Amino acid sequence: MKKLSKDHFIRLRKLVYRNARPLDFTKWKYLFENGSCEDFLSVLSSYQNEDGGFGYNIECNNWNPNSSPYTVCIALDYLDTTGDYVSSTKDTIIMGIIKYLASGIYLLENGWVGMQGIPSNNDFAHLPWFHFDPNKATEADIGVTKRLSDFILKYADESSDIYHKAVVLKDKYKLSGQILLNGVPDYDPVSLEMKSFNPATWPFWLPLPVYFVGSPNSKYYPELKHVVDINLDSIINTLQNTNEIQLAPEEELNAFEQNNPHPDGKRWCVAEQAIGNYYWGTHNITSNLDILRKFDRLDFHLLFTQDEHSTKTTHC
Repeated sequence: MKKLSKDHFIRLRKLVYRNARPLDFTKWKYLFENGSCEDFLSVLSSYQNEDGGFGYNIECNNWNPNSSPYTVCIALDYLDTTGDYVSSTKDTIIMGIIKYLASGIYLLENGWVGMQGIPSNNDFAHLPWFHFDPNKATEADIGVTKRLSDFILKYADESSDIYHKAVVLKDKYKLSGQILLNGVPDYDPVSLEMKSFNPATWPFWLPLPVYFVGSPNSKYYPELKHVVDINLDSIINTLQNTNEIQLAPEEELNAFEQNNPHPDGKRWCVAEQAIGNYYWGTHNITSNLDILRKFDRLDFHLLFTQDEHSTKTTHC
């Protein structure tokens, strides 16, 4: 079984130390170096607005500072990193999110709108898939709605209106296989036919099946183990060959602009997007190492287990 060596881990650690934004740096420290969960949560909370939602560039390619249902989902991905960790900081973040969702903003009868349903995206640097589409503003996004409904059912007051709304939405989409995975909306494991995974034909922008499986404890792992093994080998190969965080070459950016013309004649790949894509580099390194850890694909032992981390409790 292929595993990542400690030498490669140390080299990747240097890349993260040199290049990560504080959000991903404190996540790295927490996951791999017995770092402070409070530090990580403190940085995460800095992306939270007064209305309880999340904005700014918590999603590296969307610099809209205003809250949206989709960017709340990105925050939930980060929050999941903390597992069962308990603290007043985490409670405050959760209560803020519940407040935002209970406000009903961007909530339609059938659920919350998705990432293209936010008009203010157009006022800030963003890539094409965040550009406002009036039609998307009238449609519920199934992946976003399922993600937010599950969160509400876990944390909201059962007597609240938003809790009852989440019950209805959960039931409405119970037969839908679509989910929000790693920020990719309406990821549908059934239609993707993961059991017949072929790396040559798998769309490069979709998360690999291993991210859907998540861990060896998943109910999906037994039937997808062969695919997961292929994915993990590929991740190790990628990390072994990651020597520096690269900026996209100018010819590649120009080709992107030509293939995705801006409706207002502007340029998508502005300075903020160069920064955002740079951030993705260390974000992906951290996420990939975490998935290798979960599947025992590190050829060395960390100084602690993540289970030990997740049971910490503080009331500071």
